Amino acid sequence: MKYKHVAFILAIASVSVPTLNTMAYAEENKPQPSSEAAAPSAETADEGNELKMFRFYLRTDRLNFVKKAMGLNPEQENKFLTQYDRYDIELNKLNDERVAIIKDYAANFEKITDKEADKLVKRSLDFRKQRTALLEKYYGKIAKATSKVIAARFLQVESVLQGASDVSIGSSIPLMEK
Repeated sequence: MKYKHVAFILAIASVSVPTLNTMAYAEENKPQPSSEAAAPSAETADEGNELKMFRFYLRTDRLNFVKKAMGLNPEQENKFLTQYDRYDIELNKLNDERVAIIKDYAANFEKITDKEADKLVKRSLDFRKQRTALLEKYYGKIAKATSKVIAARFLQVESVLQGASDVSIGSSIPLMEK
C-alpha cells in the first residue's frame, strides 16, 4: 500500500516537529525490500519494534524538553516529575488510540466510504476529548503537588508540544478524496 510508510511515521503521537520531519524523510527514502524479502508478518513485527523504539526515543527527547522548559529547582522538579511520569504513561496509552486511527485511515484511504469516514472522525474527536480531559486531570494533580503557576506552565508546555505534533501529523496526512 502506498500510504503504509506514512501511517508508520504518523503513528507517533507525541513528537517534536524537527524529529518527526527527520524520521519522515528517512522513512520515505528508505530502500524498499524486494517482494522475495521478509514475509508480511515479519515486516509487521519489524515495524512494531521500530515504532516502539522510535516512540521511546521521542518520549525521552520530549521529557528532556519539558524539564528544560519548566525550569524548576530540584525540589519542585522532583514533585513535578512524579506527576508528569504518571501523565506520560496515560498519554502514551491514549496515543495508542491515535496510532490505531491513523493506521485505519491509511488502510482504507483509497477506498474510504462515508460510514468509515464518519467512524474515523468520531474516534478522532473522542481522542481529542480524552486528551483534554487528561490535561485537566493532571493540571489539578500538578497544582496540588507543586503550585498552580507550575501547573499552568505545564499546560503551556504541553500545548506547544501537542500543537506542534498535531500540525506535523495533520499536514502529513493526505486529504480524503471528495
